[in-house]
Parts: sequence; structure tokens; C-alpha cells
Amino acid sequence: MGEFIVHLSPAVWFAFSGALAVKLLELAELHKLPKLERPDLKDWLYWVPFITMPFLGGGLAYAYVASGTNLSPILAINIGVSAPLVLRAMAQANPLDASPVITPEDA
Repeated sequence: MGEFIVHLSPAVWFAFSGALAVKLLELAELHKLPKLERPDLKDWLYWVPFITMPFLGGGLAYAYVASGTNLSPILAINIGVSAPLVLRAMAQANPLDASPVITPEDA
């Protein structure tokens, strides 16, 4: 397992860091909320996204790299930042739904 982590592409680490940076920015913005609206930082469930989001970002970048896509550092960070949105959209899409897409004639 340790050897696998050492040999990961730098793009995976950049994506991991990008996703982690988003969560850290959210944490940094908490001081702007009124005290009654701030989350309970002692609750372990609050910290779950700090673990899952970076792994989702790194996992998505790994899928790109494994498929032969060459990722620059800035693109890998972008993938890490946007990974939760991409994966949520993929999960909500229903490929079995055969409803036609109707576009206006002037489109």
C-alpha cells in the first residue's frame, strides 16, 4: 500500500490538495458566521468531508491519469476542486432515461 502511494502521479496529489484547499477555505470563512450558526467542530461528522473530498478529487485525477490523459498541475488542481460537483452530476444522470432532449428551433 505504501509503495502505491509513493508512485502516484503528481497530478493526483495536486487534485487531492485542490479538494483539501476548498474545505480549508470553508473552514477559514466560519468566523464570518454568527456564533449561533457556526457548526459544532467537536462533532466528528463535521470533519468527514475533509477526508472524503480530497480522496474524491485525487481519485478522479487518478482516473484521468490511468486513462492516459496528461494533466498539468493547474488542471489537476481544477479537477480536485470540481470533483464533488462532477461526481454529483454523474450520480444524478440516468442513462436509462430515454426522454428526448427538445431544443428550440432558433437554438
